Amino acid sequence: MEPNKKRILFLALAVFWSISITIACLVSMSEVPVVNVDQFDKIVHLCFYAVFSILWFLYLKTKIRNTKKLFLFVFFLSVLFGILIEICQSLFTESRQADMKDVIANTIGAFLGLALMAVYNKKFKN
Repeated sequence: MEPNKKRILFLALAVFWSISITIACLVSMSEVPVVNVDQFDKIVHLCFYAVFSILWFLYLKTKIRNTKKLFLFVFFLSVLFGILIEICQSLFTESRQADMKDVIANTIGAFLGLALMAVYNKKFKN
């Protein structure tokens, strides 16, 4: 795939995923069936933010050439986005509330996503 098309694809996927997280975290979940697995929502948060950090990493890799800056920028972007979502839940919803454990799960997910990207980068020297 051409580099420009690849960049646009990664941007579209990253924006789509960011919007999906926002909607999933800010809408009422009263109609969604409950999964009876202890801390299942934390696993969901972890997965959401692992994918979030991977997609933004893949897009921003074309913009930020310094690898350390790229990793730090995407990590902080992921953490800040997660904190912002929690604040929005607290301020703008009646059925959702901010949860520090969600922020921790988001942060761990972002870290794991970027760890996967570090392995990917090392293996393929991109």
